[in-house]
Amino acid sequence: MRIESFHTPPVVSDLDLYYCGVEEVERFFTCGPHIRDRYLIHYVIGGSGFFESRGRRHKVGAGELFAIFPGELISYETDPGDPWTFCWFAFDGRRSKEMLRRAGISQDVPVRRVHGGDAIRGYVELLNETLRAYPSRDLPATRIHGALYDIFAVLELSCLASRPAMPAKADAADYVGKALQFIETHYQSPISIKNIADYVGLERTYFTKQFTKSTGESPQQYLIKYRIDQALRLLSTTAMTVGQVGKSVGIPEPAYFSRLFKKVVGAAPKHHGQRLQAEAARAGTAAVSRRAESVL
Repeated sequence: MRIESFHTPPVVSDLDLYYCGVEEVERFFTCGPHIRDRYLIHYVIGGSGFFESRGRRHKVGAGELFAIFPGELISYETDPGDPWTFCWFAFDGRRSKEMLRRAGISQDVPVRRVHGGDAIRGYVELLNETLRAYPSRDLPATRIHGALYDIFAVLELSCLASRPAMPAKADAADYVGKALQFIETHYQSPISIKNIADYVGLERTYFTKQFTKSTGESPQQYLIKYRIDQALRLLSTTAMTVGQVGKSVGIPEPAYFSRLFKKVVGAAPKHHGQRLQAEAARAGTAAVSRRAESVL
C-alpha cells in the first residue's frame, strides 16, 4: 500500500511542503542510489531496513527516522524478513536548516530515534488528506504549514529529551528561535522590535546584535521580508485588494506597504498582482488548448 501526494508552493516561505506519503513496502523494496533536490525525512512506523549515505550504512528500525539532504547520493532498502512501514515528507524553505538543527538532524547524524514519534504519522496523513481534498488554488496554506511545524515540534522536543540534563541557561539560539516564533504568530499586528525584544527578555540593542549575528539580517529586515512573503502568498492565492493585503500582513498604510513591497520584490504590488493574474490566465488558456488538442 502506498499513498502519496504532491504540492508546488506558490512562493518560497520559511518552510514549504513538496510531497508526502505513507507506505507499507514490499519484502524486497530498494530505492536508489540517487540524489534528491529537496530535504526528505522518512519516519519508520514498523519494520527495519538500511540507509546508506556518505559511505556509511545505518540500520533503521521502528521509532527512528532517516533524513536525506539535497544533492547527496543515498540509497535505502528494507529488511526482507521485516519490511518497513514508513511515512515521509519532502520540504524546503528559508528555515529548513535551522529546523533540522533544532531537531538534532545533520548530514553527519542523518538517523536518530524519535521519542513520541507516533504523532508524526498522523500529521503526514493530515497533509496527505489536505492535498487530496483541495485543488491547488484553494489549498489552506495555514493547515499545511501548521502540520509541518507540528512535526518539527515533535522532533525538537525529542531532541531536547535525549540531551543530558543541564543547568537552565538560555543561549542566543533560544532567544532567536523565540523571536522567530513571535514574528510568525504576530506579523499581522503592528509589532515593533522592542515588542519582540521584550517578549524574549532581552535589551533591544543586545537582542538586535544577537538576532543579526544568528540570521544574517536585522530583526527589522527579517520582519519586513516575512511580511512581504506573506503578501506575495496572498496576492497569488486570493482576490484581495492591495490595501486588504497590506492590512493582513501588518502594514495598514497603503503608500508605506507599496514602498516596502517594491523595495523587496522590485515591482509595485498592483503590478505584481496584475502579472500573476495574467500568468494564471495564460496558464488557463494553455490548459484549455491542451484539452482541445487531446480531444482532436
